Amino acid sequence: MRVLSILGAGLILAACNGPEPETDNGTDMSDHRMEVGFSGDQAPVSEQVTAIDVRASWMRPHPGGRDVTAAYVVVQLSEGSEDRLTGVRIDGAERVELHGHFIGEGGVMQMREIGPQRLTDAGPLVFTPGGRHLMVFGLPTVVEGDSVDGVLEFQNAGEVPVRFAVRSMPPGQITEY
Repeated sequence: MRVLSILGAGLILAACNGPEPETDNGTDMSDHRMEVGFSGDQAPVSEQVTAIDVRASWMRPHPGGRDVTAAYVVVQLSEGSEDRLTGVRIDGAERVELHGHFIGEGGVMQMREIGPQRLTDAGPLVFTPGGRHLMVFGLPTVVEGDSVDGVLEFQNAGEVPVRFAVRSMPPGQITEY
């Protein structure tokens, strides 16, 4: 079972190397592509004082010797009515991209960069396996039990520190039966 999980993670991460999708900024999306559960929003939000609550931050260990992995986090406004996550930096990584899943040609699930994401007081902005996530490129190998520091960059709140616990399963998930 563990081998299948590792192979699956490698295949999922390998799918991130394709061409960029068209954005939903008034241009026509291809009939063969569909966003799954999120939308990028390039428009700035209103200037205001905001504060961000960060929780459930974690990162997968590197799969099979690759220098790419995925990280996840839940962010919510604790003050203000809207903000926009414009970028992420992780210590030691060459780059971090905000990614999402798309249904591509032939119904194949693909991952692509999605750009800045709007955060409102309607609910949290969730980065989770199978949905919106952070692709981390060029980070030296991390293993279960490590932690990695980073910064979430918001239009209004500015830089918000975050620590990613390296683990195979999301926080609160049972890892052994």
